[in-house]
Amino acid sequence: MRSLLTVCLVFLVASINAPTRAGVEFMTVEGYGGVPLNVMTAGDPEKPGILFIHGMAQASQAFRLQFDSELADNFYLVAFDMRGHGLSGKPWQPDLLVPSQAWAGDVAAVMAVTGLDKPVVVGWSYGGFVLSDYVRHYGTDNLAGINLVGSLGGLVPRSPFPPSDDIKAIMENSARTRSLNLRDNILAAENTAKTFYTDRMTQSDKDVQIAMGVMMPAYVRRAMAGRKLDNTDIVNQVTVPVLLSRGSGDIMMPANDTDVAMVALTDSTFSFYEDTGHLPFFQHPERYNAELSAFANRVMFED
Repeated sequence: MRSLLTVCLVFLVASINAPTRAGVEFMTVEGYGGVPLNVMTAGDPEKPGILFIHGMAQASQAFRLQFDSELADNFYLVAFDMRGHGLSGKPWQPDLLVPSQAWAGDVAAVMAVTGLDKPVVVGWSYGGFVLSDYVRHYGTDNLAGINLVGSLGGLVPRSPFPPSDDIKAIMENSARTRSLNLRDNILAAENTAKTFYTDRMTQSDKDVQIAMGVMMPAYVRRAMAGRKLDNTDIVNQVTVPVLLSRGSGDIMMPANDTDVAMVALTDSTFSFYEDTGHLPFFQHPERYNAELSAFANRVMFED
């Protein structure tokens, strides 16, 4: 097993050297409550924008195959490490980690500083809940469209997972992420990363997956356990087009909930990825990037 130092160094090198197609740049933005947020951008700021919000225990680097693609030639791409994640600040105070305003304020701050005006916002996994936080406090007037990937953002009731060995293992692993024993945290990060692996991933990609997990401290996870994730009360506030992207093998979300979301979100379309897990944008980047580009062009330029 590679040492934690080696894995973290791989992540830091990746943060500096990964995607280079469109001249990726990094900046620090002051988020809600003064928490510093690491922000990654690519492309021409004068072009239409796409904002990416990553999942739990991940970081902006999760979207490196989007930043190193033709998307960066045609759009202004922005992603940030959420508070408590990646290279962003990691507050321990619950009042900086639990309220929806904190997460919504971060999205608003990143949009304001990078100059994003009516972007398409991608919310992957837990990022879908953060996107819902933004909608709760700021509405959708400054959004052109929403792409929920492996997530419904709590906008519809979540069906309980049927008992299974996979779900039991996930719950046991989740407990290790909140342990105050760093060894447990590392083991949990390794186990979680394995569920994300795809055939396209190099060893470096896999190391980055593990490192992103370890860079989210247990105390952040413990505080976030108090977060409200039921956003069914604001589903009617989503007044922009929504693209739902889901892999057939995504064990993170019940399949039937997508049908419920299609009814609740009246202007929605569904893209289904066969033989795909929780990362369709990494497992099938060419298809995903093309679909995101087509969606963005439709909602931004068609009457």
